[in-house]
Amino acid sequence: MMKIADTAAGAGADRGSRPLAVTAALVSAVFFGVNAVASKILYAPQAAAGFDAVSLFVARGTWSLPLFLLLAVVTKPRQLPPLTTKSAALFLFCGIAYGPGTNALSALGAHRTSAAHAVLLLSLFPPLAAGLAAVFLRERLSVLKMVAIAIGVMGAATLTLSKSSGGATMTGDLLIAAFILTWAILTLGIRQLDKTYPALFVVGVFGTIGCIALGAIGVAMGRFDSVLIPLRHFDLETVLWFDLELVLLLSLGGQLLQGVALRSLNVALVVALTSYGSIFFGLAASLAILGERLTVQDIVAGAFLGTALGLSLVPEHWLSKIARLFHPLQTRGNL
Repeated sequence: MMKIADTAAGAGADRGSRPLAVTAALVSAVFFGVNAVASKILYAPQAAAGFDAVSLFVARGTWSLPLFLLLAVVTKPRQLPPLTTKSAALFLFCGIAYGPGTNALSALGAHRTSAAHAVLLLSLFPPLAAGLAAVFLRERLSVLKMVAIAIGVMGAATLTLSKSSGGATMTGDLLIAAFILTWAILTLGIRQLDKTYPALFVVGVFGTIGCIALGAIGVAMGRFDSVLIPLRHFDLETVLWFDLELVLLLSLGGQLLQGVALRSLNVALVVALTSYGSIFFGLAASLAILGERLTVQDIVAGAFLGTALGLSLVPEHWLSKIARLFHPLQTRGNL
């Protein structure tokens, strides 16, 4: 009786935490989706801070460093698993992929393309992650997911060749595509590390390494003085889009909310909520705040990318159920 009661209580707890988990995933999607919009606002000629792509990722990395370091310290387990050469290499790999990879490439890409293009290209993340997992982790890649990758490539090509009112360029779109590819590669390393270490501790460690790498790039390029820009500008625009959105909410808050979501929801659902949510909120912000407009070609490309995203997130067991529904009909037809 006690086991039954405990099981029922656990199920009730799961049902109670599910709305919180869904909310956490959707709120994190707001932060991810508005990333490109925040960058475009800070790049604007009339912006008080006067950021360019390099100064933005150097300042963001340096100011995010204390947050990731604190996260690593707070979430460090009492009995830390031994650090092997493989684990150390993976932490370093994830740090480089996060800092010079995703942060720097997203800043450079947003500087050269429209926010709408940057947001739409986020649709490439799930199919790319599935394809890379099949290659490097030997995970099964279904025919449907291969179709999703092909459609996603078609959509990205269509989008890259289109023009929009937000100053999109092929170079900028390619930089955003490289950022998404790096992000997908980063997930492979995180997935491996999460098998041994607590998820939030992993985020804290590779985030710390990535931020140090961004600061080192600033020193090497003679641009480390970019760190002082937020100290010189306390205007509402800089505080809202740099300090709050890019540093606090995107760098740290997004990762923490993803961890909350993954406690109660499966990975596929979290990816779906985050991906679709990022596109929705990002597009809404690019249209409403930046005044960008989508061309017909953008809409066609978005349809391709949305289809690729949807196909890449369809659970495999749904396909088997559909096949079983049609199998009796095929049998009758043969008779």
